[in-house]
Amino acid sequence: MTYIKINFGSNFEDEFQKAVDEVFHLVRPAFKNYECIWRPNIDMYESAEEVIVLADMAGLNKEELHIEVDRKKIKIAGIRKAIQLLHNGRYCQAEIPHGYFERNIVLPAPVDAQSAVASYADGILMVRMSKLPVHKAHHVSVISTK
Repeated sequence: MTYIKINFGSNFEDEFQKAVDEVFHLVRPAFKNYECIWRPNIDMYESAEEVIVLADMAGLNKEELHIEVDRKKIKIAGIRKAIQLLHNGRYCQAEIPHGYFERNIVLPAPVDAQSAVASYADGILMVRMSKLPVHKAHHVSVISTK
């Protein structure tokens, strides 16, 4: 039996590997590196005096966070950038989400927005807000219109 040996070189192997990877990416999305909208996990605590919100923000710089507080809600937004470890590497599994995120959380009690203080350490954002007094009555004076 006679046969001809064909050497496609490394370019063919690289292209073939890319094609196989794309097929597996379609079948198994865990193999795909993608940017998505993600929702950081949030914990919220309440005491008699304050409301505390904790957010899991691993991999972010504090400069990339945007926080807004009003009496009834808190908005935490920002962008987590993708971590690029290897220039020509290919992912075998990609589960760490990245990209833009935004969380709008209704607070369990009205808070004083001016009292909000945020700190960020070890990948955890903490926002502390003083509660507004619930039973504080405001006296209204009656004026004469004469």
